[in-house]
Formats: sequence, structure tokens, C-alpha cells
Amino acid sequence: MGNTNGIIVFPPATNTRVRGNVVVGNPSIQLAVGVPGAAGVDIWDQSAPGATTFDRNVCVTTINAPCPSLSVTTVPRKPGQ
Repeated sequence: MGNTNGIIVFPPATNTRVRGNVVVGNPSIQLAVGVPGAAGVDIWDQSAPGATTFDRNVCVTTINAPCPSLSVTTVPRKPGQ
């Protein structure tokens, strides 16, 4: 079982850059199903506004951090397409 959060930037962080990460699925499905009400996010920025720069990260959920629009639904595909 994984952790409940992916990337956490703590409050004392300054001049920090978070870039090029793929962080999807926090909390893990085992925790989300086994512990009702468990909440977690892929990227959680606790630093002061403007102290951290985010660039080209792929995620589904965040707190105080930008996250590109990513579909959380399955797209069925035929082999060879």
C-alpha cells in the first residue's frame, strides 16, 4: 500500500521547482476503498504563494498546485488502433 499523498512541498520550502513528474493515483485504490473518507492528493503545495514553480507535471488531484486536465475515465481501444 502506498502513501496517501504523492508529492508534498512543505511550508518552509522556497525557490523550489517541481517539474516533469507523473503522479497519479494518490491515495492508492487499496486505501481509498478500505478506509472510507480517506483523502489524498497527487501534489500538495504547502509553501507560501509564489515560492514553488510547477512545470509539466501530470496529475489528477492537487491542493494549491496547477494540474493539467487529465481524464480519469477509461477509453476502450481495439488492438492495432
